[in-house]
Amino acid sequence: MAKATHKPPARIRYEQSHPTVSFRLDRDTYTLLKQRLEDLGVSAADFIKELLGLLHTDIEEIKQAAWGEGYNQAVEDCEIWYVCSVCGKRINMSPNDDSHKAMIGYMKEHGWGHTSCQGY
Repeated sequence: MAKATHKPPARIRYEQSHPTVSFRLDRDTYTLLKQRLEDLGVSAADFIKELLGLLHTDIEEIKQAAWGEGYNQAVEDCEIWYVCSVCGKRINMSPNDDSHKAMIGYMKEHGWGHTSCQGY
């Protein structure tokens, strides 16, 4: 028989007032749940509380914030820009806007290409 470990009274009270909930999921559902919790940035307990209407934070607000952070990161990583030849400041372009199309046309007209294709 295993020796019982001593628990402080505060720990006993906490465990009595916060019972453990356990359930099994198939692997795909488990993976989806873990990804959803990670995307939302919430714990499983807070996710359940929100579903039950017990949490005061709004999961939709969390989702919107996460989407905004992802969008901002994508803009930073994928933004199209070039430097002004006069002032040296950055000029940002959106894909397929007029300045982007003009830049593509200019590059084609002036033979821009990979250095390996240019024979360098």
